[in-house]
Amino acid sequence: MDSRPLNLRVIAITSFLTGLFSTMTRAVWQPFVLSLGAPMSTLGLLESLGDRRGIVTALIQPIGGWLSDRLGRKPLVALGSILGLMVMVFYLLAAITGDWRWLLPGVILLGGTLASSPAEISLVAESVRASQRGMAYSLQLTSWVVPGVFAPALGGFIADHWGFSPVFLTRFGLEALRLLIILWFLQETLNRVNGRIPLGELKGVLGRMIVPPGKLRGFYWAMALDIFVWGLGGVLLFGMLSQTYGFTTFQLGVMSGVLSLAWAVSQLPIGRLIDRYGCKPFLVLSEALGIIVVGGWLFSTSFVAFAALHALFGLVAATWAPALRALLANSVPGEQLGEDMGRLSAFRGLIGFPAPYIGGLLYDRFGFQAPILANLVGVVIALVTIVVAVKEPARE
Repeated sequence: MDSRPLNLRVIAITSFLTGLFSTMTRAVWQPFVLSLGAPMSTLGLLESLGDRRGIVTALIQPIGGWLSDRLGRKPLVALGSILGLMVMVFYLLAAITGDWRWLLPGVILLGGTLASSPAEISLVAESVRASQRGMAYSLQLTSWVVPGVFAPALGGFIADHWGFSPVFLTRFGLEALRLLIILWFLQETLNRVNGRIPLGELKGVLGRMIVPPGKLRGFYWAMALDIFVWGLGGVLLFGMLSQTYGFTTFQLGVMSGVLSLAWAVSQLPIGRLIDRYGCKPFLVLSEALGIIVVGGWLFSTSFVAFAALHALFGLVAATWAPALRALLANSVPGEQLGEDMGRLSAFRGLIGFPAPYIGGLLYDRFGFQAPILANLVGVVIALVTIVVAVKEPARE
């Protein structure tokens, strides 16, 4: 029996749960760190370590992708969920003790959870034809985004009324449910699973992650530049808004929900358009919309203005994520897809990981507008780089 339709349903359910607990905690994460007495530069350091663009994430993803090409997709997906449970233990310890240093092992493990990302992305790619990948990734992303419409505001409301610990306990329970679904229902799609780990090849994997493949060199550098410039300001936005303008965790949750709503409503139509017109036009459109968003941040001060800009930010994400994934999946052989997904993430992470720390230093020294201005200038440069350097691959 073909396991692919079942896997797509399982991935949709687990993506929904991931979106539910990750957006609930993401809305309160930066105010939580600052409430423990950490300066903005320390918040930037934590983001540089274990966020999706952090150094741990960068180093672990190509290894996770390489392992998934040999051991199968399911073990790596399950491993990510197990590590996610451990992350919440350290977050709770930090909340109970009031010491932000407990967050250091937590964010390192958080970066480790992304070892599962290349396996999940490969599962989707292996379930459809190349001409359908834009839509398939949009379905996965929609499942992840939809709970973000209400979960961030819920997390902010809980944190404002009962503290941060109940938010982390809720995430622990949802992560445990996700793990059970993965273990019971997810089926392997890789036909080449043999259980062997040729450690001698691992050195080559680590070496390849710092050298972009020749035919994709322009794409790699454009994607790395993008993640760096958004790390300067966008990554720290919620923390900066809470300190500069006194936004509450509930207000930040509402902003995140507005972004998710715009993303969820637009994602499936955009996926169809990507399949029809190609990936590069939507990477260009995403970066162009980003210029408007960051320019708005630079001159706004009110909650209403930032909430409206976050709706537009949802379109930035909806046009970017499926186009990036589909372009890479259409550019590499299927037998090394997991490693190449991790390889791109690693290259981007190695370039981008210092950016949140630099942005935090800019904030501590010059205030809110300095990291946002740096973000704005960088987005303009990234847009030009995409137009000049990225090539659309041939599609089936």
